Amino acid sequence: MRLLLSVLSITLCAAQTSVPLVFEVASVRISGPQSRRGFDGGPGSRNPERYTANAARLVDLLYSAYGLIDSQQFSGPGWTESELYDVSAKVRAGATKEQFQKMLQALLVERFHLKIHHETKMLPVYELTVSKNGPKVKESALTATDPVEPKLGEVDRDGFPKLPLGAATAAMRNTPDRSQLVAQQQPLSTMVTMLRSAAQRPIIDKTGLTGLYDYKLEFLDPRMKPSETNPAPDLFTALQDQMGLRLVDAKAPFDIVIVDSGDKVPTEN
Repeated sequence: MRLLLSVLSITLCAAQTSVPLVFEVASVRISGPQSRRGFDGGPGSRNPERYTANAARLVDLLYSAYGLIDSQQFSGPGWTESELYDVSAKVRAGATKEQFQKMLQALLVERFHLKIHHETKMLPVYELTVSKNGPKVKESALTATDPVEPKLGEVDRDGFPKLPLGAATAAMRNTPDRSQLVAQQQPLSTMVTMLRSAAQRPIIDKTGLTGLYDYKLEFLDPRMKPSETNPAPDLFTALQDQMGLRLVDAKAPFDIVIVDSGDKVPTEN
């Protein structure tokens, strides 16, 4: 009897925590002339039970659905990167990010009648490692409180964006001749994400540093023109000198999403 009750308890618990991997309600339609590009909502956001995407390309939606981070991870017909769509969906309560991705995958396949296959490909990456003299980043002593917002565009004495006092957050400021990244109470994964565009390839964190840190990084984005009087260091030099970290050439396997066919005009409802 005790065994039967345990089995019933486990079954009931699983039934209560499982989330159907489809949106409760969803609309997909071609963007109108008034649609303005933007993405909002979903698990982990301020609006976890509502997801919207406006003036989005199908490739943008597939990036979100499959967690893609590099343009080499996608291949498809030309219209997947040119036509624009509006998506509005009600996310089931309690859905995780992974479950949300499954919901979005199912929606796109259903509405665009997509035929997709996957391949694995080795792509160039940078591995973020600790320099031989050790890291220069220090664990944060910040205690998160109700944040005090700085004035719009306000910078600190070093010219970095001023962050809300008491908030765990990060920001990047780009000027014509340098980029300035500042973070408080953030993991290094935040920096890895923010540096992806400047590095021009994916970065994989191999530092083993798992804490929350306060840090600043000033560097020259390779797409910028250096200052003649006060040049900023390149990203590799900045990471080593300012944070005690290195970017090392490497390769890693990535999931490649290939759209074989689909309908340019989606089923709306």
